[in-house]
Amino acid sequence: MLFGAFANTTSHSLVRFSRATILGAAQRPLHTTRTLLQKTDPNLNWDEFFKLRRQRRLWERLAALPCALLGLGAGAAVFASLPVNPQQTFMGLDPLIVFGGATMFCGVLGFVVGPSVGRVWYRIGNSELARSLDAKEAAFFKHVKANRSDPNFSSASNPLPDFYGEKINSLEGYRRWLRKQREHERKGTFKLGGKKK
Repeated sequence: MLFGAFANTTSHSLVRFSRATILGAAQRPLHTTRTLLQKTDPNLNWDEFFKLRRQRRLWERLAALPCALLGLGAGAAVFASLPVNPQQTFMGLDPLIVFGGATMFCGVLGFVVGPSVGRVWYRIGNSELARSLDAKEAAFFKHVKANRSDPNFSSASNPLPDFYGEKINSLEGYRRWLRKQREHERKGTFKLGGKKK
């Protein structure tokens, strides 16, 4: 009898506790945990890092063309407005050749500056991801620096492959890069145990 009353009280208190827990959980927004995790853990895994890195490079390459056209157009506008005297030469060259060369140089300069402009656009459009990408890229370059072969082993027949790891676009690419570095070391120290690719 006494045991039955105790069991009844315990079950009622458990039901009240579980009801309060469920109601409290229902009142809290479901996305808070996810957003807190995103704020407290900005680190990316390696697959996401390489994907974002490829995306940033695409932005850089796409920005090069409009910047080149802008530079070419600006150079053409400036040099076309200058007066040309056909009887006067510039360093022994015809002024039209000089102005044409300067216009082409403006286009090339725009093409060179374009990737930097694309990187800035990417950082503005994805500020949170850009910070995480920078942190992961610093860690990636530490791995590259620690695992690359000694440049002193390089020669005309044994060049150092991809010193900064710029061609690495995936984890599989990183493993290939590591194999090439080990092969470069073996060739440099006359231990030709690796297979040539």
